[in-house]
Amino acid sequence: MKRYLIYIFIAAMITGGCKKSTLELNDPNNPTPEQSLITEAGLKNFSLGILQKMMANVPDEGNTNIFHIALTNHSIMGDEAYCPYGNYGFRWVDQVFRITLPNGRVITNPNGVDQKTQLQGFDSRGAGELNAFQYEWAVNYYIIAQANQLLTALENPALNLAGDATNKKNIFKAWALWWKGYAYSRIGSMYLAGIITNTAGETNGDFVDNSVIMAEADKILNECLTTLNAVTETPDYNAIMQAIVASFNDNKSIVTPDMWKRQVYSLQARNLMANKKITEMTTADWQQVITLTNQGIRATDNIFRFGMDPSGNNDVSLGFFHPYSFIGEADQFTFVSERFIQEFKPNDNRFAKGFVPFSVPKVNERGRGLQFGTRWNPVYIEDGGLYATGDNRGLIPWACSYEENELSKAEALIRTGNIEAGLQLVDEVRDFQNSGLAHVAGTGLNATEALEEFRRERRVALFLWGTAFYDARRWGVTKPASEGGGRANAIVIVPGNLLSPEQPGSVPTPCFMEYNYMDYWDVPQNELDFNTPGNVSIPLKN
Repeated sequence: MKRYLIYIFIAAMITGGCKKSTLELNDPNNPTPEQSLITEAGLKNFSLGILQKMMANVPDEGNTNIFHIALTNHSIMGDEAYCPYGNYGFRWVDQVFRITLPNGRVITNPNGVDQKTQLQGFDSRGAGELNAFQYEWAVNYYIIAQANQLLTALENPALNLAGDATNKKNIFKAWALWWKGYAYSRIGSMYLAGIITNTAGETNGDFVDNSVIMAEADKILNECLTTLNAVTETPDYNAIMQAIVASFNDNKSIVTPDMWKRQVYSLQARNLMANKKITEMTTADWQQVITLTNQGIRATDNIFRFGMDPSGNNDVSLGFFHPYSFIGEADQFTFVSERFIQEFKPNDNRFAKGFVPFSVPKVNERGRGLQFGTRWNPVYIEDGGLYATGDNRGLIPWACSYEENELSKAEALIRTGNIEAGLQLVDEVRDFQNSGLAHVAGTGLNATEALEEFRRERRVALFLWGTAFYDARRWGVTKPASEGGGRANAIVIVPGNLLSPEQPGSVPTPCFMEYNYMDYWDVPQNELDFNTPGNVSIPLKN
């Protein structure tokens, strides 16, 4: 029996996702006759409209880019940034379980429970915006629905495309498959289970394990590769790409079919690594990472990126919902973590350009936990910085980057015994980002030392680019301390009266942090309230 999709935010998330007056994109779900899905103009508009699926009117918060909310959850659980505020459930997502001071004193978070207990307590429709589980689930299934509708439209016999119709159809098809494969990748990399659906507007209760979702993502990405192999780069290709990539996402830097294929390979490498713990990775797995990254993004490639319109209005950030805006002092909804700052090596140009001290350090903000503190404020891009903006500047990758591709390869090489080749890639990434650091290849590092160089560089080079939680999870950092998780010598801004002997003010102190985070999140109750699972034997909740 067919069931029809009931949106996660039943009343709050309207069909179009946001008002035209806000986004200034035509509503792709209600195309006008001249922009219907049987015309090229309609297909362009609808393809661009995938971005609208990231926007939702969230109860008590208003118009929100919920994809960005998901990105923020990854950053704070990866402890590259923190958020002490309860909006969207952030402070509870960021709920470190315990911090042990050098004197042996154990500080449990003020709520006294672990992340799992806290977030499951908000897993209901009644919790409204506080239910953190809902955002990444909702936005990715919205994207999948839009992609499915686009794929269906391309099979309509009434479709009328001038010129090389086959090439044009393949361009639109690759776009739909890219976003669909990407969305399934995010679902499978974040939730215990998911649903596979290939018809717009329909769902089912056949929940499958996240490993099955990842297999579906891989299948779709391979279909995207096959489709791109049939695409010819012509003036029509460039015109379509400039129409379906938003101007604020740098649509002038055309992603060619070959560049696009390399992004797919890099994403497939990420998917493999993100969903296996280091202890589970085999030599064959690492070799597969090397094979994929050898075909992955190059330093000279253009990639799909997430930016902002200078006005902050005609985009999907609204001058606020973007990692560089969120962490910028004008908005400062997130703050840089001390545990991220300690990854920089001395004399790294990126640190010198990227951060300045606050006049007064942030300490245990709002009394919500010692993890909520920092000495460092990101410098605006417009003032010569790298990671923040006060006037809507800067772009981040939607998916993978050249740096991520090379560092994934570096890790695979080091962990399979090719230490020098791996360190050369670490050096190349540092040079690419103008770090000014001395090269570490050829300095006689052993495997342990090489992995530490790699780890620190991966944290720094990919700051706010969506990998921090995946890495922390697969490295075992987010596990309970009883299972070998946590981080030793993690810098925390500790009130001096908690130290032995007591000290004035606050002191950056190496502590042991026990995160105790869930590996994969529960299927949101918002979904299960309206989509009763069929006869499934897999867990939907932790």
